[in-house]
Amino acid sequence: MDVLDIERAGGARRKVTLRRFPRDNRSSQPEHVAHEYHVLQLVEKAGIPAPRPLLLDAEAELFGVPAIVLTYLPGAPVYLPRDLWAWADQLARALLAIHAVTSDRFDLSILNMHLRDGVRQELKRRWPSAKEHGALARSVHAALVEDIDHVDWQKATLVHDDFWPGNTVWYRGKLAGVVDWTHAEIGDPRTDVSQCRIDLAMILDLAAAEVFRQAYQSNAAIPVPDIWYFDLLRGLRALLSYEFWLPGYHDAGLAHVTKRRARSRIEAFLRAALEERKTVRRAMPRRRAKRLQ
Repeated sequence: MDVLDIERAGGARRKVTLRRFPRDNRSSQPEHVAHEYHVLQLVEKAGIPAPRPLLLDAEAELFGVPAIVLTYLPGAPVYLPRDLWAWADQLARALLAIHAVTSDRFDLSILNMHLRDGVRQELKRRWPSAKEHGALARSVHAALVEDIDHVDWQKATLVHDDFWPGNTVWYRGKLAGVVDWTHAEIGDPRTDVSQCRIDLAMILDLAAAEVFRQAYQSNAAIPVPDIWYFDLLRGLRALLSYEFWLPGYHDAGLAHVTKRRARSRIEAFLRAALEERKTVRRAMPRRRAKRLQ
């Protein structure tokens, strides 16, 4: 990622961002780069705060590798806020703006869909790794498989799929935009909530993750039930993959997220979600009986 300072013939200056895709990266295929550019066009049309796409060079004719030129967003991510609630509230509002993008308002046909059937396939793929990873991973996987048909799946929306503070840009205390739309898809919005929660648990603590859930729910127009299921889903993914995430955390200056700390926080996050599952399951017969009265 580079920032270019462009000076026009009349003397006007403008900064833009050049995102080049190394050829050894799977996402550098021309069709993948073009897809991300079209996703950014959708994001711009929806009015979501994000860099606007200016130029597509999927075939590497201009920059030597596939590239996208974007508007420049001044600022940087914020990982350790002074006011946790105000920070979480802005994160939640930005995420809700993303989840307001639905197929009845926008053409989402360029996006892959990842709902119940996609989760079922994901769990099937992850079972060999979960089985070898330990008792907690096996328990989480079993709970996910057992409850997949008992969770009420919400209306599909645009999902960022990697929403965490590292993919936000802040300027003068305000969230200026959401970046890195490579993995955007159509899915259950709670997957984004839980992804951000697991990252917050690793960066800060479980209490920060809970503050974010409260901020999202307080700003949402409808109830957001069964977050525990998506916490288990994204938490399992984190447990199986966190060692691959650590270099990205460290590059962002989060050296305190050590291997030991990351695993400990993920395991605590998963155990909390399993406990919440137990509480919900105990209450289910009473809820059903009440509905029948």
